[in-house]
Amino acid sequence: MLFWVIAAILTLGASLAVLLPLAGAGKDESGAGDNDLEVYRDQLSELDRDVARG
Repeated sequence: MLFWVIAAILTLGASLAVLLPLAGAGKDESGAGDNDLEVYRDQLSELDRDVARG
C-alpha cells in the first residue's frame, strides 16, 4: 500500500512539473514581437549611421 501512495505522489509531482509550464506558455508571446521590432529599429539606425559615414 505504501508503494502505491509514494508512486501516486511522484506521478502527481511529475505531472505538475510538466503541465504548469505548458499552461503559462502562451502568455508572453505578444512581448516577443515588441522585442523583435526594437532590434529591427536598432539595426536600421545602425545602417543609417553606416551610410552617413560612407
